[in-house]
Amino acid sequence: MVAYTIGNLLREGASILKEAGINSPYLDGQLLLKYISGYSKVDMVIYRDRLVDDKTVEAFFQLIEERKKGKPIQYITGHQEFMSLDFYVHENVLIPRPDTEVLVEKVLELLRDKDNPVIADVCTGTGAIAVSLAYYLPDSFVYASDISHHAVECCSKNIKRHGLESRMKLLQGDLLEPLFEEGLEGKLDALVSNPPYISKKDMESLPTSVRGFEPHLALYGGEDGMEFYDRILEDVCKLLKKGGLLAFEIGWDQGPVLAKHLEDKGIFKDIIIEKDLAGLDRIVYCFLEE
Repeated sequence: MVAYTIGNLLREGASILKEAGINSPYLDGQLLLKYISGYSKVDMVIYRDRLVDDKTVEAFFQLIEERKKGKPIQYITGHQEFMSLDFYVHENVLIPRPDTEVLVEKVLELLRDKDNPVIADVCTGTGAIAVSLAYYLPDSFVYASDISHHAVECCSKNIKRHGLESRMKLLQGDLLEPLFEEGLEGKLDALVSNPPYISKKDMESLPTSVRGFEPHLALYGGEDGMEFYDRILEDVCKLLKKGGLLAFEIGWDQGPVLAKHLEDKGIFKDIIIEKDLAGLDRIVYCFLEE
């Protein structure tokens, strides 16, 4: 086997990924080498002339091949950072996106001064939203629910990873059903959700890295992408306290439609659409009338 230094290994890996059309080839190479060797980015610079053992070289190029085929780096390493916290991820859950931090930050802002808030996160996936809320609101109690047993298993690991077992409860079931089974009628200060919201038309144009690897169960929101919002709106008023917060992540073109659905219910006030850092509509939130 050819002898590789750290620097040479990274250059060759980046060259392979660049040729395959991967957007951040050198960074991805660094992340993959860190994953299998433990080298930090600083180590990779300081010790760039250090020889790498054959076993690590072989493992590195195996991972490069996976990434070359479009497999997301998070599914290869099993890690994703969200809200400055490290989350375990696998191929049966959606990868947490930076855009979703806009939703979490808004909910934190709105609940910061509320004593002992009780929160539910529906369609929790990895638990990124639920765990982040529990972590940054230390007097809260958070319920996290998902229909997928894969998601429940993943979320459970993330709850334990951040030591939140005493302030979170994980439920499995379809949308609001497990919350009713838990007896939470009229007890929630907030219900938050990033449900599947990709329409049938948009599913066809998703990037290969999403369409080919991430679970369709966590993406597809029905013909127009609104199915799960509408199903949640049917009964969410029974779970929220008067004045309770309802907050959703949305697709860039869904804000006005969802806002109209909320208005038509006639029981929500202060309906607000907010944008993400790219200037696109990202969240809709409102409050149950008192």
